[in-house]
Amino acid sequence: MQFQAQTDLLAAMETAADVAGLDRGRWMQQVSGDGELDVLPGDDDIVTVVGRYAPALERALAETNRRAAPDRRLRVRLALHHGALIMGPETFFGPAGDAPVVVSRLLDARPLRRYLTVHPERNVALIVSKQIFREVVCSGFCALPPTHFHLIRTTIKGVVYQGYIYDPG
Repeated sequence: MQFQAQTDLLAAMETAADVAGLDRGRWMQQVSGDGELDVLPGDDDIVTVVGRYAPALERALAETNRRAAPDRRLRVRLALHHGALIMGPETFFGPAGDAPVVVSRLLDARPLRRYLTVHPERNVALIVSKQIFREVVCSGFCALPPTHFHLIRTTIKGVVYQGYIYDPG
């Protein structure tokens, strides 16, 4: 069952990237358990990732889940942020810096986990950082309307993180 879930998730992510015009082969991927931290190349447009990849992932998972038994539905949390980080041989455990910390904290936020519980019809629980919300969503650069996002705050290890959960309905 775990192998099938991993296979289906990878296929959905590949499909979503293809639909969005992104090349996952160029992404630095740090896999851990049933999750993945991706660092995209600098020339991959964050507007495309937010406005096209995230909705395409929702659709790809919906198609996967149509074929799955009800108790084997695949649902994911997706957190998006952009910012400075350090990569290379001196970063033994993956990318270092504020950006990977922020995206990891948002991904683990209780309100995002709760979103999947409260909205069983959704396949992707999307959260974007305050920075992405302001620069990409509110600017109108992507197709996701700002009115479909709501602010959450979470405190992890004494630090307050803010993000915006996408709720289209």
